[in-house]
Amino acid sequence: MKVTFAALAGALLVAVGLTADVPPGTGAKRTVTFQDGANGYAGTVDIEIWAVSPNTCLEGNPNASSDADNDGGESQILMRFENIIGDKPGQIPPKSAIHSAKMVVSAFDPGDTVHLHRMLVPWKRTATWTSLVAGVTADGLEASKQKDSFTFGKISASSSDIPFEVTDTVQAWANGTPNYGWVFINTGGNGWDFYTSEFEDVKQRPKLVVEFTPPKK
Repeated sequence: MKVTFAALAGALLVAVGLTADVPPGTGAKRTVTFQDGANGYAGTVDIEIWAVSPNTCLEGNPNASSDADNDGGESQILMRFENIIGDKPGQIPPKSAIHSAKMVVSAFDPGDTVHLHRMLVPWKRTATWTSLVAGVTADGLEASKQKDSFTFGKISASSSDIPFEVTDTVQAWANGTPNYGWVFINTGGNGWDFYTSEFEDVKQRPKLVVEFTPPKK
């Protein structure tokens, strides 16, 4: 059996835990990470909306809270990773097969269980509690009734990274469904906080990690 230099090099990269660049159109499995400030990506939009300050735009804060009773009023978090589907380098090609997708946030204050629901309607980065008509309801109209994922609110002693499983939603976006992101809705009055895409430490900003196979050309 003839073994090429390229095959040997690829095997060596795998052996040491690295991944070789895969030429487009080969149908090989790839992994891409979207995180503001990393690899030139700057498409994360994450805002908190709060019933106590219903007309205030909270976009730009370095952290956000999902809380059913935040000083007397509910607060929710909206998050969207823009420009992730497309034919440009670093994007997920349309009609790709999504094997795994995890949205990871760096939490610093545990609280009650938080549900993550896919948004079904568009929203602006200047959105407020009032502009979204008393916040977001997971009613199948504003956001999906079925939750994409959830957390029990606990934070590991060794890591603050909290992963949310979102494979089905990213697959829907790859298939052509509009990407309106997600809403974090807390199930209780003990807030659950994490760092946003404006936080100074890039490593602690939200990220979306996707493993996929592009369609063969």
